[in-house]
Amino acid sequence: MKLYLYYGEYTAKQDVENIADRLKERSHIICDSFSDCDLILSLGGDGTLLKAAQHAIRYDKPLAGINCGRLGYLCLLKQEELAGFDKALAEATISEKTLLKCQMDGVDYYAVNDIAAGKTSFGKTVDLSLSVNGHFRYTTRCDGLIVATPVGSSAYNLSAYGPLLDDDTGVLTITPICSHTKDIHTLIVKDDKEVTISVNHDEAGVFADGEFIGSIADAITIVKAEKKLKLLSKTK
Repeated sequence: MKLYLYYGEYTAKQDVENIADRLKERSHIICDSFSDCDLILSLGGDGTLLKAAQHAIRYDKPLAGINCGRLGYLCLLKQEELAGFDKALAEATISEKTLLKCQMDGVDYYAVNDIAAGKTSFGKTVDLSLSVNGHFRYTTRCDGLIVATPVGSSAYNLSAYGPLLDDDTGVLTITPICSHTKDIHTLIVKDDKEVTISVNHDEAGVFADGEFIGSIADAITIVKAEKKLKLLSKTK
């Protein structure tokens, strides 16, 4: 199989070299470009895999992870299980994960876990309004709002006391971060809804899977993307 090895700054170079050598011993080919590979293989934790996912989405390639980091919830196997890579690959299923999409300055941004809009610096709050399919839901001063997929429900959403969702649940969660309004809680909506977050004062930063993608002073609309992430996972 033709593999592209994707790794981040926190993945030890020696680990990458060892994994590459062991894969070559099993007759796998290591590619130099995303377009030529059969599979993108992320070497690291979930953070690295989320970055690799952007390339998998762009090139429409399946993605699998080898956990060389701390958290490997989305990874197919651990580094110490590499001897069973071919077996894990053969038994894996391709799970199509829901993606979120928003547009800023004419550019489409995608997220596997979540898109959040919130304060731009520590110690500040931001005044936000939430609308779903054009219908106003509430206004709150808070640190931000998180719109999460079922996969992302176990990430930032969970840290903000949002609910855990099963991966194939066709809904999105909208969770406030440190809301100043005590009766504002997580809202769960069907994933075919348009979620609009409006900024009432100043500006808010927008983050896709934890990566800053820009600032808004008006509003941003988040929808379920037409694309899916093809993620290899263990058969349940």
